[in-house]
Amino acid sequence: MLSHLAGSVFRLGAAIEHTDAVARLLDVYVVRRQSADAAAGSATLRSVVGAAVRRDPDPTVTLDALALDRHEPASIASAVAVARDGARRAREVVSTELWDCLDVTRSRMPRKVGGDRARDFLTWAKERSALAVGVVDGDASRDEVWAFFTLGRSLGRCRTTAALLGSDLLDPDSADSWSDVLRACGVREAFHRGAHRDVEPTEAAAFLLLDTHSPRALGFLAHRAADGLAGVAPACVADEVAGFRRAVAALDAVAPHEALAALSGVTAHLVDTASAVVAALEERVFSAPAPVT
Repeated sequence: MLSHLAGSVFRLGAAIEHTDAVARLLDVYVVRRQSADAAAGSATLRSVVGAAVRRDPDPTVTLDALALDRHEPASIASAVAVARDGARRAREVVSTELWDCLDVTRSRMPRKVGGDRARDFLTWAKERSALAVGVVDGDASRDEVWAFFTLGRSLGRCRTTAALLGSDLLDPDSADSWSDVLRACGVREAFHRGAHRDVEPTEAAAFLLLDTHSPRALGFLAHRAADGLAGVAPACVADEVAGFRRAVAALDAVAPHEALAALSGVTAHLVDTASAVVAALEERVFSAPAPVT
């Protein structure tokens, strides 16, 4: 697969996943509650989603910046634009239905959202992301296009989830804080449908770190990303891939009862190595010039 096409499909998958992740984080940490220290909370949230860190005393400023600011690369609006651009650049390998889905989403992206409509907008963003993923799941052949799309999704979600679990947005000893994190990761209902009636910190940590069946838990995401890299990553990024695999192995070595104690170390390792893999792919693979014909 040509490097520029692979890069477009990879960014497309990552952007769709980023849209969903940021919408969920804003819903939980900005819209649903007003933090006692909004400035510190905004700085941490910006760091988690990969935005320029700034302390916003007004939660509305954070919401506007991370939802609608087209000049903020980590915003929902920017992610939607990146996804559409990726599909445009890869029109020869993505379906018309996916292109139409992303084109409509981009055209309907609002420039302003009133405070009373913030929840509606974030729900819409999550639904559009889910629709795009559903289109790919339903009609894409399991070939290199699928592999790079899924790799972009997996690495992006893995980094964001690990960053959230290692951030100050989580108080590891608070059941309420873990409940917020479960909701922000989109697995609160899945957690309770298991054998967990109440949110107990050790059980929540073990679920989000080690579960290999929930598609939003690190145990699942890290292994899916590692498997994807094994299938498509070239030799020029072998060192970064090896580093990521070591981070996954360190995650696998954590026992469920040790998940809470291991939280900070394994999440920081995954954030660093996942980011290194993405940077290496962008620099050495996806930016390669097209062959002269």
